[in-house]
Amino acid sequence: MNAYYPFFADLRGRRCVVVGGGVVAQRKVTTLLRFGAKVILVSPAATQRLRRYAAQGVIRYVPRRFKACDLDGAWLAYAATDDERINERVSRTAQQRRIFTNVVDQPPLCSFIAPAIMKRGELVIAISTGGASPTVAKRLRREFERTIGAGYAELLRLLNSLRPIAKRKLPSYDDRKRYFDRLVRGRTFDFVRRGNTSAARRAALALLAAEAKRNSN
Repeated sequence: MNAYYPFFADLRGRRCVVVGGGVVAQRKVTTLLRFGAKVILVSPAATQRLRRYAAQGVIRYVPRRFKACDLDGAWLAYAATDDERINERVSRTAQQRRIFTNVVDQPPLCSFIAPAIMKRGELVIAISTGGASPTVAKRLRREFERTIGAGYAELLRLLNSLRPIAKRKLPSYDDRKRYFDRLVRGRTFDFVRRGNTSAARRAALALLAAEAKRNSN
């Protein structure tokens, strides 16, 4: 079994090609759109939702069979058809051009595999079984969805808003790291989980002031 290296890619504005127009292709397109990709769909037929995406200008739809030129300028490609010859051709063409490619349910034809994804705001958890069992990955995702509440997304929004202030008050990376470590272990997260974001921000700023004062002494 391949040892897959996990990483998070910035797909905003990048050309991502999905070959196939069925329900599986629809899921891939929908996920890519959630992460800001510029999606091109290639298939003689497509689901109603995919056609609606095209009519709304959310994706570009090419209503024909796959051609090698469809991958011109692509950064990533999915093959999600029920025709093995087309899937193999997409994989071969993409890998010759060093384009990340995934052929659904055929790991030997993939240069990357798609994890099960849980997204809450800026929090993204990706779960992979190395291609051994997508079903297990999806089950684990559902378990995470049940146990990880919306508080984490709210906490991330707060931490992100505090970073510029922390950089001004605490110029040292080690000092900022200590501050944020204390922050997530302290009262701030308790306030966030209770839905009291104002109190959470006040507590975070009070801790920051205390850390800055301690460093100046």
